[in-house]
This record gives sequence, C-alpha cells and structure tokens, in this order.
Amino acid sequence: MAVRRLEGFDVVIAGGGPCGCVLAKDLSKAGKKVILIEKGGSSLKGIGTMRGMLNGEHMARAKFPNIWQTTLEGQNLVLGTGIGGGSYLYAGIAGMPQFEAFDDVGIDLRPYLEDAKNETWVSRTPDEFLGPTTKRMLEVTNAIGLPFEPAHRHINFEKCEYGCKTSAFGCKRGAKWMGYYAANEAAEHGAKLQIHTDVRNVIVENGTAVGVNARGVKDGQDYEIRGNTVVCTAGGLGSAGILTKSGIRGAGLRLFGDPSFGSMGLLPEGGLKSHFYEHGTSISYMDDENGCLFFTNVTWPRVFWSGYQLMGHGIGGALRTYRDFPRMISISNKIHDEGVGRVTWSGRVSKTVTPKDEDKMNYCRYINEKILIAMGCDPETIHHGGFSHVKGGLTFGHPGGSCPMGVVVDKNLETEIKNCFVCDISSLPGAPSRPPVLTLVTLTKWFVPRLLERLT
Repeated sequence: MAVRRLEGFDVVIAGGGPCGCVLAKDLSKAGKKVILIEKGGSSLKGIGTMRGMLNGEHMARAKFPNIWQTTLEGQNLVLGTGIGGGSYLYAGIAGMPQFEAFDDVGIDLRPYLEDAKNETWVSRTPDEFLGPTTKRMLEVTNAIGLPFEPAHRHINFEKCEYGCKTSAFGCKRGAKWMGYYAANEAAEHGAKLQIHTDVRNVIVENGTAVGVNARGVKDGQDYEIRGNTVVCTAGGLGSAGILTKSGIRGAGLRLFGDPSFGSMGLLPEGGLKSHFYEHGTSISYMDDENGCLFFTNVTWPRVFWSGYQLMGHGIGGALRTYRDFPRMISISNKIHDEGVGRVTWSGRVSKTVTPKDEDKMNYCRYINEKILIAMGCDPETIHHGGFSHVKGGLTFGHPGGSCPMGVVVDKNLETEIKNCFVCDISSLPGAPSRPPVLTLVTLTKWFVPRLLERLT
C-alpha cells in the first residue's frame, strides 16, 4: 500500500486530548491550517454508560477481569482514547493550577486562567447539588479543622441532574466539559480531524520538524503528514513514545502517576445513607502544603463499585461491597508523587512509588479515618485501599511528566528538534496532585499566542 501524503498545514497536532483539541480550536479560529491527528475515534457511542467506558470507545481496553489497563507492576492505569482523550473519563473536578511550579521554569500562567476556566465551564457546585450526607461531611470536616468546600467542577449545572452516577463515564446530557466540544469547534473553523491514525514519529529535515509519520489503526494505511510545525499533545505515554522514536533522548524516563486511592467506612444503620446516592465529588479540600487532595468519591453505580472490588479483593470483596453499598461512605485522595517511572519503547508503563509517596499516602489515610469516625463510622468497618504493595491497589489516573520542562522541552515547550513542541501533561514540571484539566488548558492558552507569533 503506497504511503499517502497529506501536506500544506501550518500546524500538525499529534494527539486529540484536551490540549490538542483546544489548541486546534484556537489556532483554526486564528486562521491557521491545522490537522488534529488522533489514534482513537470521535464517536459519543455509549457515552455516559459503563458500556461506553469498557468497550474501547473512550478508554483504552483492558483484559478481563481488569477494568483498566495495568502497569508492569500490576497497578491500574486509566487511559482515555478518542477525540477528547482523558476528558471523557475524569469526574470533572477543576483543580486550580499550582502557579509556583511553572514560575520556576519561567512561565507565568496567571493571566490565562480565566480564559481557561471559561473554556472548560468551571463553576462551583451549587448548594442544591449537596445531599444530606455530603452536607453533614462538610460540617464535620470544617468542625475538625479541615477546610472542605463545595468543589469547583468542569460542569454546566444547568444541564446537570442531581444524583447522576455517570460523570466518570462521560455525560450524555452534555453537562460535563470534554475536549470533544473544542475539537468540533475546531472542525467548524476548518481544522481537519484525522481519526483512527497513530502517529509514529516526527519527520526531521536539517534539524527541523516538517511533519509526522503515521499509520491508520483500522486499515494499516501509512501516512506522511507535513506541516511547518509539529505539536505533540498525545499525553503522558503517547508524546513520550513519539519523541523516543524521533531520537530525542530522555523522553519517557520519568513519569508521575497522580496516584488515586481512598478509604471507606460504614455509616450506622438507620441513619444517613451513602453519599453514593447523592452527587459525586461535590466537596473537596486541596492540601497544597502536604501535596494531597481529599474529595468525596465518584458516585459510580452499585454494580460498578462491586466489580471494581472484584479486581483487588476477589468475589468476597465484590459481594461485601454490594451488600454494604447503602451505608458506605468514602474519601478519595490524590498525591503529588515523585515521578519515579518510565514509558518503555513498546509503550508499556513501569511505575513505582517512593518512601516519600508512601508517607503522603499514609497521611491521607490518617486524615480519612478521622473524617469517617467523625461521621459515625465504626472504626472496625473502615478499610483503606491503594496499598502500593498489593497488585491492583493503586490507580494512576493522570500519568504524565514524561517529557518535562527543563529536561526534554525548554521554557517555550520546544524540543531539541526545531519547530517540534510538546504541550500536554507529559510536559508538566511535576505531578499536579489534583485533576489536571484546568492546568493543561491554562498552559495551552499560554502557548497559543506564542506559537502564533512563531508562525507569522
């Protein structure tokens, strides 16, 4: 099969995650000829359902009985796929960027935050979306000195439904922001969306990026896609793979995971019901001093939670979860991990946690237990998930930092190859310890005017 050549683009964007989608939209609106290349598809088939999450449409497919893909060590790895990338799967918590980490590499994101918040529909969870158990937890945490507050979300609450359990599966009501919407707007302004196409490497001539080599996922068609500038936006694993196969040293040799874990307990019988019947992830506390995030858990359905326990605790754990679900409450956590990990040549992930990471995780469990006991949970019913020595115990929800600023890219996000940039979670200087979408879109808003200046 002959190589198909696509050319004449101002910018070739490799990867359809939130950064790539917003970048394509803003550049095409500025009159630039853009192609957005995505390995997955652009369908909303099954959005907002477990089926849509598990059938490979919106999340990288795993082998049964696992729900998610796994690292070489056996931990969970959540990887979005398709136009919109990880924004299909996130719960919609808007974590404010940690500006100081970017200050250290010479980037001031502050002037771009409001634009990013408007782009991604950031709003505070309204009081009417806080159920009785969640409100009680808000009172309890504040009373013991933990400044929990209604969470900021990437959600248009006018379209949202109280008690919805599908946020992390995507939103069929269109209430949760996804990169998908920005990509559609990019297409309306003339951008080409090249789906089911896997970017292999950057084409380099005389030290300058002039395009990418790619292959069709479904038909095996080889492509040579040429443009004046290449921007890798394929995520923590994808961008590292592209750069590694383009001869850039150091790509993929670091990796943070933003480890996610949590603690559960049972409320007394005859009292409050599980917050899983209410609106999920509706209150949170970002403890920047300790690099930890605390939030009420995602309100996945009873069957899904039971299936999740099946992975780590077998049939007994699944049955107990199903039985106890009406009284279960949970605090979830993320931490700023040290980024000890790597992306292999074949695209697999090796990821471990360090003693410092373990110390932060133990601190979170200590705080979680205080909250659960204050909520009336019997200490004997409390259990903590995510022990790193238990296979499947941790979930790495936002792998990144594999092409970090100051190591693989400079303060302009440019690699050692001229006109080859990286603008996504792989280029972050460290783990955000919070859902990263707002940080990533803010970074993209910072990058757009600088790239447009280079293109003139």
